[in-house]
Amino acid sequence: LTPRKYIHMYLGMKLLAPALMEVQSSDTSDKYMTWPLTFTAPGETTPPVPKEAKERAGEGQWRTIRVTNEPAKIIAVGRFTDASMEPVIRIADRELRKVLKRDGLVPAKSSEDVLKFAQYDATYSMGQRRGEVWVELEEGGHPW
Repeated sequence: LTPRKYIHMYLGMKLLAPALMEVQSSDTSDKYMTWPLTFTAPGETTPPVPKEAKERAGEGQWRTIRVTNEPAKIIAVGRFTDASMEPVIRIADRELRKVLKRDGLVPAKSSEDVLKFAQYDATYSMGQRRGEVWVELEEGGHPW
């Protein structure tokens, strides 16, 4: 049983979705990693959560796992290909915020003290990495 198959079979995760990380600006704060299990289709109000994930979350080896729903948000995304190390992510975040300011888009106040980034491909691959830095946009601070 490969790790990829294990994750899909036992946790219900789709490995084409990114690993999402959230790091507060304080060195002493917690860091969080999440994985989207499903997405809400147009016309749906909540996504279907895999039965296995619901049953296992919070128990045994999954005792620190929680299944939550995230509300819809508008996110600005900047891509990078270097390893997801703090200096790389901070630079990508800073560059994305400059572009947002230039284009008249307003980052959400809640995004000021947090770095959010997504990693694709790196978990089981030694090849090209793809990373994204995410900045949530303020409601009304964008045309969408």
